[in-house]
Amino acid sequence: MSALLWLPLVVGLGIVLTVFQAHLREEQPAWAVLVAFSFVAVLFLGLIPQFSNLFGAITALAREAQVSSLYLNPVLKTIGVAYVTSFGVQISREAGEEVISGMIELSGKVVILLIALPLLQAILATLFGILGF
Repeated sequence: MSALLWLPLVVGLGIVLTVFQAHLREEQPAWAVLVAFSFVAVLFLGLIPQFSNLFGAITALAREAQVSSLYLNPVLKTIGVAYVTSFGVQISREAGEEVISGMIELSGKVVILLIALPLLQAILATLFGILGF
């Protein structure tokens, strides 16, 4: 199914589940979290082929532009870490666990900085080479 046709289905289902969740959260908060988690998991599994197509297109564009994998890999890894971190943060916040969601967010930021470190080193080495240091 094409992404353009899939989006209205996801939005519609999301709205229906949101209304359902409002009632469920009052009576059965644990089930509300489970329903939300299930929706996100099914949606994520459905999006995996779309992610694959997206990363393939980005890789093809980088190859055509002759961008080194030294620069492309950290960008793709950072995007992946950002999405996974966001997923964990939202699930934790949905469950009312602000401290846990804050730690997941902090961990994601640290991992992104670690991923970016080789790229920063390459940029600094190039800059120092140009400046003659």
